[in-house]
Formats: sequence, C-alpha cells, structure tokens
Amino acid sequence: MQTQLRPLGIVKEVVEEIGLQITYAYDDLVFVDHNDFLLQFGSDPNLLQLYFNTECPDGDAETITTRLLPAAAGKGLSVNRKGTYTMVEDENDNLRISFNP
Repeated sequence: MQTQLRPLGIVKEVVEEIGLQITYAYDDLVFVDHNDFLLQFGSDPNLLQLYFNTECPDGDAETITTRLLPAAAGKGLSVNRKGTYTMVEDENDNLRISFNP
C-alpha cells in the first residue's frame, strides 16, 4: 500500500500568504492562528476541508474564505468549505473536537 504525502509545506505557504500562521499540525488536521478555522486533509492530499470555529464571526469567516480559496488554487490545492467545529478541553486536559456540517 502506498501512502501519499500531504503537502503541509504548500498549505503553510497558502496560510502565510493570507497573513496567518499555522500553530499546530496533527495527523490530518492543520490548526491556524486564533483557532478561527482549521483545515483537514482528506484521501486526496490536494483537497482540503475547511471548518470554521463556531466562535468565529460570520464576517471574518467570509473574509478568510474569499482570501483562502484563490490563494490555495494558485498553489494547486482545492478547498471545500464543510461546516463548523467546536473544541473543548476534557477532564484529562485533552482537546475534543466536534465537527458540524
């Protein structure tokens, strides 16, 4: 079985192009400044799912989307806006993420 590499370096360039920074990458998730949104890699490494934090103002989400999608396309990536997410800390100091369509 062949595993495809995820283009994290290219995603980093895209995020920096819109004036933000990646704060953490874990498995298939990429967390961005202030946790306004995160990106998730799918089975196609060049297709990212975009989820906004439920606490991100709608206007900010629209601004990020209109800047992120063309920046990603310019680097050969596709971004699909999927929904929202919530993140809470459980009693063991672990973060739990819930995705909402």
